[in-house]
Amino acid sequence: MSNDTPYARLTPKPLWTAAADQIRERIESGDIPVGARLPSERDLCVQFGISRISLRESLRVLQSTGYVETRPGSGTYARLPEPIADGSLAAWIAKDIHILELFELRRAVEPGIAGLAALQRDDAHLGPLQATIAQMAGDSPRNHARVVAADAEFHRLIGHSIGNPAISRLIDQIQDEGGAERRLSLGVPGQTERAADDHSEIFDAIRRQDEVGARDAMRAHLDDAVDWIVNYTKEHPPKEEQ
Repeated sequence: MSNDTPYARLTPKPLWTAAADQIRERIESGDIPVGARLPSERDLCVQFGISRISLRESLRVLQSTGYVETRPGSGTYARLPEPIADGSLAAWIAKDIHILELFELRRAVEPGIAGLAALQRDDAHLGPLQATIAQMAGDSPRNHARVVAADAEFHRLIGHSIGNPAISRLIDQIQDEGGAERRLSLGVPGQTERAADDHSEIFDAIRRQDEVGARDAMRAHLDDAVDWIVNYTKEHPPKEEQ
């Protein structure tokens, strides 16, 4: 593979996954150094053989999972997700209050968005939503980064299915802010499987165009995630530092 075209053209797997995987793997390997500026969107589209829309979906996923940051007017830069602190998962939870604050925001906003999505969606939205659920179930527990990306994309697609630019911007911001929270919550043993099951219930309600069912399923999903994290920290309290 030449240095001029370091990325491979994509096969017919979900494009946001395929492009995001290639970029993520190059960042993790050090082939793209942390802090390095990625090529322009135009160049990446040519190298991957995808549209700008698909590329931007991939970059949003990478941003929400902590692998890139976008600097307005400057470009997109490589980074690595903040690692879960050494020691127990509970210790990391206890130190990062932002996680529960973000869940509080999501519980206030996302159930209503899910209800609107049930009313506003069309059939074209169903396939991509279902694909993210299959991605979570198929990759768990082998590829945590891809599971996290699929989780972020599921929630983002729900927001975008409404067709309201203000809601799309809000859900994008929530997903971008939630990288650490998402990596943490899906790192709790058993939570990936629970989340995939919850997503299936939310999806079924949206597919049926059941506004109340979608709203309730999303609220239950977020409530369960918080309860699961809180209970885990109680059962596995952080070890005292020596």
